[in-house]
Amino acid sequence: MPDLLNSFFRLIEIFEKKQSLCTEAEAESFINLLANPDISDIKKAALTTAWKVKGENPPELFLIVNCLLNLIGRLETGLEIIDCCGTGGDNAQTFNISTTSAFVAAAAGVKIAKHGGRKTTSASGSIDFLEAIGIPCFSEPAQIKTLLERTNLVFISSPIMKNVLGSWKSICKELGFAGQTGLIGTLTNPVKLNYQIIGVPKPEWGNLMIETLQLLKRKKALVIHGFPCLDEGSLCGLNKIWLLENDKITQSEIDPKDLGLNKYYDLSEIQGGNPAQNAQIFFDFINSKASPAIEKTILFNAGLILWLYGKSENALIGFQQAEEILKSGKLLDFWHSYKKVITS
Repeated sequence: MPDLLNSFFRLIEIFEKKQSLCTEAEAESFINLLANPDISDIKKAALTTAWKVKGENPPELFLIVNCLLNLIGRLETGLEIIDCCGTGGDNAQTFNISTTSAFVAAAAGVKIAKHGGRKTTSASGSIDFLEAIGIPCFSEPAQIKTLLERTNLVFISSPIMKNVLGSWKSICKELGFAGQTGLIGTLTNPVKLNYQIIGVPKPEWGNLMIETLQLLKRKKALVIHGFPCLDEGSLCGLNKIWLLENDKITQSEIDPKDLGLNKYYDLSEIQGGNPAQNAQIFFDFINSKASPAIEKTILFNAGLILWLYGKSENALIGFQQAEEILKSGKLLDFWHSYKKVITS
């Protein structure tokens, strides 16, 4: 315990001096303190606040993420894999858009290892929603690889947020730093990724996340901030985009009008509810019965996946291809075959 306390005061001192975690040992100490049940919630809250006030940076996130992945292990599949998820923390109460968009992209041949967790700031987190539609999450490497090969799609519960940093998630929520755990959680998919899309609720997190993805050697990655505060692609207004390609970062914007739409939707039109309510929205969507706002927002996000993965030349063509997958019945066929495999 004295060693833990010494580490605690040392890290507090580092953060108070506006310094960053610079070594693997410091990152390990940070994680060990947040994960250790013998450290009080008050001390964990103090450490979290000191880190938040100091401000995160890409090299620091890179160290923390590598430390955590070393703890849980990495899964190499030999496949070209993408993940798409948001950090959370936008408090927008939107429907489970990124999880649903993964089904559309998988139906188009994209291999997706979708990493998620339970609700933090919404009424239905990714896992809560999946349970409601009857889809399990997996953690065994052999199962994950087999499902990716057979179906293109597997859902993975966040072992880090569940098993390593479970109590820290609650502390961040109490502090009003709910997205803080998402900064780390979105980067700790145990499956080795080639591509990744991350949604952020704050534009100031755009460079933070895309530069961290660059350090993590993603082949291609995209960070998106949707209007007004969404951690996913939005048709409510402009989307700020940070794109990593050929190890270079560029910034741009996507306007819904670029997709041929003649109006912006209101945030209220894409909000969901509890897991059962969101499950009904999902089934309406795959049967082409969802509202235009819900349908087109999901297709936009699916189109981004198709674009980043190389199935489409740009976001517009990706959107159009996603729409064809829905309207042609390919998505519904995929759902039936996927459900059969996944539950057998």
